Amino acid sequence: MAVKKNDDLLKLKKQLKDGALSPLYVFYGEEEFLRGVYVKRVGDLVPDGGFPEFNRIVLNGADIPFSDYDDAWEGFPMMAEKRLIHIKDSGIFSSKRAVGGVGTEEKKEFWSEKFKRISDDTVVIFDESSVDKRSALYKAAAKVGTVVEFKYLSDADLVTWVIKQCLDAKKRISKENAYYLVTLCDPGLGNINNELNKLLDFCDKEIYRSDIDRVVSKSMQVIVFELTDAIMAGNAQKAMRVLEDLKTVKENAFTLLYLLFSSFEKMLRAKLMNSAPIGEVAAKLGVPPFIARKYIDGAAGFDTDALVYMTRRVAEIDLEIKEGRIDDWSALEQYVTECIHYGQVKKINSNKRREVL
Repeated sequence: MAVKKNDDLLKLKKQLKDGALSPLYVFYGEEEFLRGVYVKRVGDLVPDGGFPEFNRIVLNGADIPFSDYDDAWEGFPMMAEKRLIHIKDSGIFSSKRAVGGVGTEEKKEFWSEKFKRISDDTVVIFDESSVDKRSALYKAAAKVGTVVEFKYLSDADLVTWVIKQCLDAKKRISKENAYYLVTLCDPGLGNINNELNKLLDFCDKEIYRSDIDRVVSKSMQVIVFELTDAIMAGNAQKAMRVLEDLKTVKENAFTLLYLLFSSFEKMLRAKLMNSAPIGEVAAKLGVPPFIARKYIDGAAGFDTDALVYMTRRVAEIDLEIKEGRIDDWSALEQYVTECIHYGQVKKINSNKRREVL
């Protein structure tokens, strides 16, 4: 299936290349690292003239009073042609009631007026984790400016990005090792970039898999996948070894319990989506494609009943912990043991049914 190009991002790149900026930008999406990259690129085209305190205004958070926005909007650049207003996580493009009791209509009226009155000497960037595309303010911003969604990159784009970063640092990495690196990291280019920088500092001319195993810190998500793989394989010894390692480094048992729950719940959802395209599964689960593939592969090793049991059981264990009937780590170990036993029983019964048929 062909991948639809991000036309808004292509438009932004052309603006940056031509030096023809929009008065207003709305950058949003889960790929925070890329949002930051493009905020910087826009900012590089708006020199501060040596007076950053006047020409670089940053407003952070959803609880900023209207008066602060008014002050920012009505100011003028100092010894520069333009100034930049960078507004982070304002939440104004959400349909929810604003912080501080400000109603939706009041918010809409205030910002609609502001969008109509952006001075030629000002560039405004809204830097948002998420937006509601159905909201009136989102649509109003899109009419006067440029909106760009920064999604998690595809597997192929992540590999290409890693290889390019290595080449820029005059080092090499194979496609296979670049993909292996990506699969060990938490979602997002920021996390991958942090681990890659460690490798670039550690390695000489080429990055090998052995270097990645030695230097890169596995994400907790990857460790949870190792645990679910052990459960699926009925390997109690490996599962308990993983738990013991986590206990040694003082990971929180309650957090691990809910990471397991989250993993099994996403496997169940992936399984119920049957043969949906990887991109659709990733979007529904809110994860990058390479992680969605892990959930799909994991789901194939469990039947639906087993995944339903594993997700429902967590609520019961949560109650047992809160009532003081069992401590966190004992509950986690018991849960993993139960999952292994239940999964194996389901497999045996399934095999018997097939033999009868």
